[in-house]
Amino acid sequence: MDLVTQTVLGAAVGEVVLGKKAGNKAILWGAIGGLIPDLDILTGPFVSDVDGLFIHRGFSHSIVFAFLLAPMLGWLIHRIYRNKLSITKIEWMKLIFWSAFTHPILDYFTTYGTGAFIPFWDYRVEFGTIGIVDVFYTLPLILVVLIILFLKRTSVVRRKLIVTTVLLTSLYLLGTVGNKVYINTVFEKAFAKQNIDYERYKTIPLPLTNFLWMGIAETESGYYMGLYSNFDSQEPQKFDFIPRNENMLHAFSDDDSLLKLIRFTKGYYHVNQDEKGIYIADLRFGKAGIDENADYIFKFYITDIEGDLLIKQSNESKKMESSAFLTFIERIKGI
Repeated sequence: MDLVTQTVLGAAVGEVVLGKKAGNKAILWGAIGGLIPDLDILTGPFVSDVDGLFIHRGFSHSIVFAFLLAPMLGWLIHRIYRNKLSITKIEWMKLIFWSAFTHPILDYFTTYGTGAFIPFWDYRVEFGTIGIVDVFYTLPLILVVLIILFLKRTSVVRRKLIVTTVLLTSLYLLGTVGNKVYINTVFEKAFAKQNIDYERYKTIPLPLTNFLWMGIAETESGYYMGLYSNFDSQEPQKFDFIPRNENMLHAFSDDDSLLKLIRFTKGYYHVNQDEKGIYIADLRFGKAGIDENADYIFKFYITDIEGDLLIKQSNESKKMESSAFLTFIERIKGI
């Protein structure tokens, strides 16, 4: 999920674990613990764009990481407050462990792919049930954390508010799993009605809510892509065909970085060329808008420089115009 969500989730977890004893300090250190795994993005300037894709949500998001972080940071926090608070080192370790451990757990439910088992296995977990940004998950956590900052740490209301909110948001997260199962059946029926003979398919929640989904059906030469909102009156009627165009990559087929990028896309990629050159788009992240002419969000340009392949991610393609954003909101409401 996004940095804001992960930080506020860590803050909420910190309050649940140690709020009665540490008060707002539990929120502070919980937020820090929840944010730390995403500090892997700071390696970006020092590695290639392709390597950066795998470093992000890599080891710092593995199950092992929280077990390593908790003793070190827990010991440091205890040193800071040992003469001020009667909180043991173990209690601080528990706070850091749970705030850091819940971070990747939440990321497992997104589409990006998270290295849960590093360093033992490089498989990246990707449940794909919730978008990178989901206001129905994030906003309740933000509001409640802001409210409890002004309540006494021993307040019964404070405790009830945070526990209830964490439970409700967790139930919402589980609900996205059920919604994905339903969405899968909708797209399966739509593919059958459109006589789309696919090898495999994927359904992906688009940002902001859990109500607008993209379906991708892979065929031998490309993909059929369509949208469906939970508020639509019928199954998807329109699917755009996106050719894979892998033949455009034959000249670079042995390049390790290119093979690594294709592996990151899990095979859902489109190759094409525009005024800036040849590019690969990761179809799993969709476009910056729902218009056919909207640009792909995860787009990588390929340049051959005297035999060396340079792959650079486009940052311009991630921007969504205000008009496109309003159209996107309208599409969530259904047709």
